Amino acid sequence: MVHKAKAVALLTLILTFALAAEDAEDWIGAFRSVDYEEGEEALPEEKIYYFWQLENLRKAVPPRFIRFVDTFSALKTGKLLNRGVLFSYEGLANDEVSVCGEFSHWQCVSLQKNDKGIFYGVVDIHGDQLYEAKPAYEYKFKVDGIFTHDPENSDTVEDGEGSLVSRIAFREGGPNKQTSTRVLEDSPYEEKEFRTVEFRIYQPQAESVSLIGDFNHWDPESDFLIKERNGTFRVVKKLKPGEYQYNFLVDGKIVVDTYNPLTVLREDTGEISSALLVPTRTGVLERKKIDP
Repeated sequence: MVHKAKAVALLTLILTFALAAEDAEDWIGAFRSVDYEEGEEALPEEKIYYFWQLENLRKAVPPRFIRFVDTFSALKTGKLLNRGVLFSYEGLANDEVSVCGEFSHWQCVSLQKNDKGIFYGVVDIHGDQLYEAKPAYEYKFKVDGIFTHDPENSDTVEDGEGSLVSRIAFREGGPNKQTSTRVLEDSPYEEKEFRTVEFRIYQPQAESVSLIGDFNHWDPESDFLIKERNGTFRVVKKLKPGEYQYNFLVDGKIVVDTYNPLTVLREDTGEISSALLVPTRTGVLERKKIDP
């Protein structure tokens, strides 16, 4: 135990000098918004923080992935460098706050309160290997026995019971933000002269997305996409083999299909549009049984 304590102390000293250049007093401002909002879990420039910095939070922040040195629990856990999602809640007048979510199977995890009234805690949402990783995890705070969404997190959805539930999404096992339009090869609704095309775009902050193209006369009200909880919008259409041009209308703004590398310049408007080639079916169409 003595040797272990000396090793931890030595490693702590080394890390202290290595990280001394970090501005501890203003560490919250060091985070870029894309660290969380873009789902970047592992960044090459990712910083390492001390647990005492968490204890001195001056304000609540949206949840974010962090790495931190915890010398207090290192002797018990054997881990000096930890990582997880930082949750925080501003509750100067509150007594108890915990975070409850899908990542803990809705078992509430108590948060600690500092002398500035900020409740905080780091949760490792990758620790349970019994369950497959999800594209996004929903969670709520339990504040003095009452459930509420995270006021610092703009990513919220309706919980079906008249209130909001917050959500955290990340790249590892998460929503594929590079989704793009694709021709489905094995749809139960295949037709002889048509191909099934799924139009997709990842727009978690958007309220409405519609599809416009030469196949629907660029009508913005012809094909609305359905938003899924992971932030991806989808719509399925039947198209004959051929070449098409299309765009998405995201909250009234025309955008190209983000991860479709094929683009063309429309001759009639001079705008850039995404291009789509729907190939002719090469195999024999099999009749599929559709469950009622």
